[in-house]
Amino acid sequence: MVVSPAMPFKTVSSPRPVLTMEGHVCASAKLADPSLVAMLSTDPVKLVLHPTAGGTSRSTGVGLGTADEVALLSREIAVVRSGDEIWAIQNLSHNAVMDQVGRDARQLCMRAAGATALVVHWDGRATELRVGRNEVIERPFALRGNVRSCDVGPSDTFVIVDLGEGGELRVHPGATPEAGANARSPLPREAKELDRLRGGRDLSAVFKPGKTGVCIVQRKGNTLVAKMIELDMPPLEIGVVETSLFATFADGSIALYDNDSLNAANPVPTPTSNLRLPVRGEPRTVVFTGKSVPTAWIGTSSGEVVQATVVRKGPSV
Repeated sequence: MVVSPAMPFKTVSSPRPVLTMEGHVCASAKLADPSLVAMLSTDPVKLVLHPTAGGTSRSTGVGLGTADEVALLSREIAVVRSGDEIWAIQNLSHNAVMDQVGRDARQLCMRAAGATALVVHWDGRATELRVGRNEVIERPFALRGNVRSCDVGPSDTFVIVDLGEGGELRVHPGATPEAGANARSPLPREAKELDRLRGGRDLSAVFKPGKTGVCIVQRKGNTLVAKMIELDMPPLEIGVVETSLFATFADGSIALYDNDSLNAANPVPTPTSNLRLPVRGEPRTVVFTGKSVPTAWIGTSSGEVVQATVVRKGPSV
């Protein structure tokens, strides 16, 4: 029987090691076509591309002292944030070439569709990075308001703007926040210090590693509604898929909270499922691929990369 994609998620299962990197895995990204995941390590800085359907991984040494975030523009071009510098790495399958393409960067946002990435700068401006003929092209533009954090989805860009007591979530159509917002939600006062955003059409989450408080924004009809929840432990990373939230913790576990659990949270949600991963280190980054049966790709502080399947509930009998 084929399970409808509308079915909610039930559990995270079948974790298995995929590869081991030399350093601490600090960031991840994905590319939809061809379907790849990128894992970025630091100390030493290396970039590994792994095909989601299986196959041989490609590892590239990156001549940087540290690394913080990564985006894939294509199978041959990646962009890495190292501190406040942005570096493009081209020709990944052969002799990689690096070129600095930005400074004063606060955040690098990947886009699963590739072709572009978004940089938010400390001075309040932003830059869209695009694939040129033989180089990565920078296109600077002004931001609307004081943007605290940003995330780029398949068809929308999500930003948190410092406005009001706790900030405001804005949803802009397209790959940058240049167009006017087509949805907004004020955030509660407790969200003021939260500085990481994971955006989605039906669920967004604002969090800060080390803080148990997480602000979730759920779609209720045509309205976005924000509320604070309290997790049992401080999350290291959070991901959102459809109406569910996934959180990784320092004890090596990943927890799933479905829509019912989040709706009932007052303020502590009960995990729909909780899985202890077969890893030595802490799960520091997670990226999801696939739609009908999503896969979680988790990178750890010990260099391990683990793949796990997100299972949907079956139809009621």
